[in-house]
Amino acid sequence: MTIKRRFLISYIGGIFIASASLLVIICILFYVTTGTVPTPNTLYQEMAKQRSLSADEELAYIELRNVAKTDPDKIIYVEQDLAYNIQHFESKSLGVVIRKDEDIVYYSEGLVEKSLIAHFPQFDANNLETKGTIQNVGRLYRYIKFDFYFSDQTKGSLLILKKENNLLEFMTKWGIVIIVAIVCISVAGVAFMNYLLKKSIISPLESLGTVMAELKEGELVATPIEKMEHTAKEIQQLTMNFENMRDALIESIKEQRNLENNRKELIASISHDLKTPITSIIGYVEGLQEGVADTPQKQEKYLQTIHAKALALNHLIEELFLYSKLDAEAITFHYERINLVSFLQHVVEELQLIDRQVSIQMQTTKEPLYVAIDRMQMNRAIMNLIENSMKFKKGGEPLTILLDVYKDGAYVVLRIVDNGQGIPKEQLPYVFDRFYRGEEARTTDTGGSGLGLAIVQQIIEKHGGNVDIQSEQMMGTIVSIALEEAK
Repeated sequence: MTIKRRFLISYIGGIFIASASLLVIICILFYVTTGTVPTPNTLYQEMAKQRSLSADEELAYIELRNVAKTDPDKIIYVEQDLAYNIQHFESKSLGVVIRKDEDIVYYSEGLVEKSLIAHFPQFDANNLETKGTIQNVGRLYRYIKFDFYFSDQTKGSLLILKKENNLLEFMTKWGIVIIVAIVCISVAGVAFMNYLLKKSIISPLESLGTVMAELKEGELVATPIEKMEHTAKEIQQLTMNFENMRDALIESIKEQRNLENNRKELIASISHDLKTPITSIIGYVEGLQEGVADTPQKQEKYLQTIHAKALALNHLIEELFLYSKLDAEAITFHYERINLVSFLQHVVEELQLIDRQVSIQMQTTKEPLYVAIDRMQMNRAIMNLIENSMKFKKGGEPLTILLDVYKDGAYVVLRIVDNGQGIPKEQLPYVFDRFYRGEEARTTDTGGSGLGLAIVQQIIEKHGGNVDIQSEQMMGTIVSIALEEAK
């Protein structure tokens, strides 16, 4: 049940309570003005005074009233015709009562004389109030009355009675009790609705507020919110959204902590990799200043070493700058739909001009294979992979590199296969980590920065592809790049 419907029920209950309160106010005003407590009986009596006669009541009343006017003593000594008429009225559920002075001289069957004497309306010679209600042994009757004088000037009264229905009698007898019961039930109903609102809306919101307070104090892994039955749909949705938000917040904080740890590791790695060549440069410069290199040959050697270390340092800084820009997505990629086979042919020609001692071969299909790539960045990634192969070639064996291009489903795959030193099996899971070189001492003798494969992975992922590496020590390495084919 929705909150809207629940509050609608509450509003209806409030309207009912307001109506009951209004009824109480009316009763108080009625008591103040009339001096009597309003009951169904008194209210009915007030209404009965203004009610018109039914045909049977009017006929009986007129006929008997005429007799009372013309020959009042005739009513006491009921003649045959008059008795027949009275019986005829009584057959239509009408009662006839005749009173002389304080005595009831005639009353219809079913009425009780003592009760008639006790509740008989007062004598009114002017007949100003001829209608009303009267009780007889707890039963309610509506009456029409005519007061007159007998020939001996004693007071006489004629009543034509009509029995009211059972519902009205029941309301007359038990009306106050029913009203009190209805009020009690209404109060209990409102209390029950308030309990339902508290259970289905207020309590879950309070629970949610408690968890929010815990989050505010930094307790991210707070006690899960208790899922209550019959909770409003909006509250259930709010709780679910809050739990999702908390899970996302926890994941975000975990990621932030991981990034912080990575940042610290990155700073430590940068400090280490920058310090090593700088320390070497400082050492060789001091050697020149102190005259350690006392011959032109030594001085030339020192200067060459300083130059090589400076170049390695510059290369490290360039790769670090590139990696940082890729990681921060500060480089804009310009994708083109190009034939990967033609693109690789130009790469092969460029490499053969740089180093003729390396044998680079291509193996591909005759049909063109189109992919969407950034020429410069893809060229950088492929060159990094080939330079890695050149750095780790086997001693005494010529390096051979094979570029194998083929289509695999919706992807175009480029395999770079070499016959170099290979990578130990236990190091394969870490080769794409930044600054990872596989040597415990983290030396830079090979001229590597430890960022080459990390940069390759970032560039390939920016192209929506993936890169995988397979290798076996002293058996060579296979790097596979899969890119989605461009239609």
